[in-house]
Amino acid sequence: MTDEPLLYDLTDSPFCMKARICLNLKGVPFRRVTVTLARRRELKQLNPLGKVPVLVQGTQVIADSSAIARHLEAQVPHPSLIPADPAAAAYCGLIEEWADEALYFLVGAFKWLNPANRETAVESTVGEVAGRWPHALVAWGICRNIRKRFALWGYDEARLPLLARRMQHNLRILSGLLGDKPYLLGRTLTLADVAVFAQLAWMRRYAEARLLEGEPAIGAWLARVEEIPAVADALMA
Repeated sequence: MTDEPLLYDLTDSPFCMKARICLNLKGVPFRRVTVTLARRRELKQLNPLGKVPVLVQGTQVIADSSAIARHLEAQVPHPSLIPADPAAAAYCGLIEEWADEALYFLVGAFKWLNPANRETAVESTVGEVAGRWPHALVAWGICRNIRKRFALWGYDEARLPLLARRMQHNLRILSGLLGDKPYLLGRTLTLADVAVFAQLAWMRRYAEARLLEGEPAIGAWLARVEEIPAVADALMA
């Protein structure tokens, strides 16, 4: 991997955090490219969906955090983040998908639907995305569009208690998956841990961080993962 990779990302994105952690764990140096509104066209040329993260290395363009993780696994096999055993690899992939879909949806709803989180959500997202655009206008547009999207799915502020119960159920499942193991698949950190950690570390910014208080096994696991230097560096980005 001779060319300096560029990672198009945003700080307040769990998927970008996931990509940064994978790059750090693999020991791959990279340069971040923050995607402001002024760079939206540039991003869409790389990924027509206009979503981050996108990794660019030489002529290769890899969009989506899961694709980036697997690209890195092929390019830099050690340390491995995906088990060699097919059954374990399938289990790892299922947990990753659960984190990327179910947990992401819930935390995103907390972020944008809970009034208690609005100031933090706007500061963490708009401050980076807006660039030179008026921050108040960008904040209004982002909040309006995202809340409208949730409304089309049938979710608004009134559904937050239901979503909190769903998250509590998911956290109980996660505690069961952890058991007394240091990591989700045993003694070694895998992509499953990275994917789940990225979502729950994201949730810790918001009021629903309180939901973690009832699951001490998850709290201990989060602290264990966060102590890994490659993870700590990604969080500080």
